[in-house]
Amino acid sequence: MVELTLDRIVSLAGDWNDDSRASEQFREIIENEQTTTEEIEAYLREAMEGTEQYHNRALQDIVNNIGRRLGFEVEYGIYQGRSDIIGYDGHWKSTPTEDETHLVVETKKTTAYSIDPGQAGDYMAELTNRDDIERSQIYGLYVIGEGDVETVAQTVFGSQYRDRMRVITAQRLLDLLKIQEDSGLRHDQVVDVLLPINAVDVGQLVGLIQDVIEFREDNSTGAESTGAGTTGTSWDGPQTGGDAVQGTISRDELGGPNDATVAVFPSQTSGVEFLKENNAWGFVHINQQPEYVAMYISDDVQQIHYVARVQQIVPAADATLARTLESYIGDQAEFDEGKKVVVFEPDSLYELEDPIEYESRVPYSLRYTELSRFKQAETTDDIL
Repeated sequence: MVELTLDRIVSLAGDWNDDSRASEQFREIIENEQTTTEEIEAYLREAMEGTEQYHNRALQDIVNNIGRRLGFEVEYGIYQGRSDIIGYDGHWKSTPTEDETHLVVETKKTTAYSIDPGQAGDYMAELTNRDDIERSQIYGLYVIGEGDVETVAQTVFGSQYRDRMRVITAQRLLDLLKIQEDSGLRHDQVVDVLLPINAVDVGQLVGLIQDVIEFREDNSTGAESTGAGTTGTSWDGPQTGGDAVQGTISRDELGGPNDATVAVFPSQTSGVEFLKENNAWGFVHINQQPEYVAMYISDDVQQIHYVARVQQIVPAADATLARTLESYIGDQAEFDEGKKVVVFEPDSLYELEDPIEYESRVPYSLRYTELSRFKQAETTDDIL
């Protein structure tokens, strides 16, 4: 629940301009790894419903933050054009792909006014010259708040930039983030979704993926909630105050195929107690069963510090825990009926001898990576 609204930020911090206190404060809030996707969506709704200039500028920041959460390195753009700086709303860079991919992002709250692809095209050319980037590595992305997106797509399609620009609504971009969190899209797959061949309105593609996922969930046999054919949890380990951590392990010692899935969860240091007491992690939204869970600990730790093998995933209400569900509210996340508990295999929870240090990317929520990348990573940037 968003408590510090956009209106409240302006009333406390003053005008919302480039390098202003209001802008800095808002970016601090949305970049905090404890700020949930649901809270970002609430800010998006407030920005879309508002009519003041700062609502437009907040929307620009929100779109850039969604890009960061999708795994891009993000440079926030400026609100008001200046002659000494490229005027894009955002510059997103993807480094995990074989060749760096750059997105020049333009955010438009409405399509009430005509959109000129040439403006973003000029920004793309300026970025090419400024950073000596190959032209083939740069794309444009229009993010639309509301309005006739099809008209924008047709305008782009009829321009010289038809192969270099894409269009998506802000809500569809947020939907893509939710898909990534719930269904295991890696960052390189996110890039493929945003930059498909022969498509301009990529929001349609996101909608198709979302429909497929919802169809799969509606027709699920329920296997995900009981693991490998079992029911409930049966771990008889430490109870309140216990410690399920078995010691330390190096990443090279983790067994499994290179493409085994590792689910990376964020946690505050207070959440470590839940891990140790329950040999499990909760309460989370997860729609597949990975081979491993890895825990990024925030606060003063700022590293991926724990790893465990997954035994099964159960509804939170069915999990056997050291304490009552109610007593855990506020430790990691609020409990609700849709959340689950990831139960680890007995004696599989370890601290990493070679933890993965934070560089510039943190898992704001559930992220997936492959075991081979997890083993080889030097920093969080290598897997997120």
